[in-house]
Amino acid sequence: MPSPASPARRQPADAAFLARRLAAIAWLEPPSPRLRLVETCRAELEWAVAEWRWLSSDPEEQDRGRGWGPHPSEAWRLPHERAAARVVNCHLHLDVAQFRLNALLRKLRGQRAAALRLDQSAAWRLYWADAAAGTEGDIREYLGRRRLAWRCFRVASADYLRLRAMIEQGNFTLAA
Repeated sequence: MPSPASPARRQPADAAFLARRLAAIAWLEPPSPRLRLVETCRAELEWAVAEWRWLSSDPEEQDRGRGWGPHPSEAWRLPHERAAARVVNCHLHLDVAQFRLNALLRKLRGQRAAALRLDQSAAWRLYWADAAAGTEGDIREYLGRRRLAWRCFRVASADYLRLRAMIEQGNFTLAA
């Protein structure tokens, strides 16, 4: 961080800060590389907001009355922080798609079982067979969403890792 006498200039998150932030997480099990990357990106964004508050002398209390819209610190993000935000966004889309797929698969199993119950009327079985066909369509839709989110996540991750490596090597000039 620059001293108060020097001009304000954004700095990327220090590697030690990122390591401390990851070490502070109470992992229930060892994290996957994807989850570790996402948490690193969240730490980058946390750093960006904290540094914005420090440089702009904006206390947290002013955020409460801001209303809707992007946080003012987003305009100050460095390129690798923008990439980190894309990684987190894609991760959230992946999680939502996977959650919905899991729920739909459980629902489909129940619908198929109901459609095969011979102790029920033909109308009952037809109703559940139609419901299962609709759920299969929903599953196809969410599989497509998950594929798209996964492709976007891979691109965003590669972009973030490339920019972060440039920072670590000192080959990255900050223009903020």
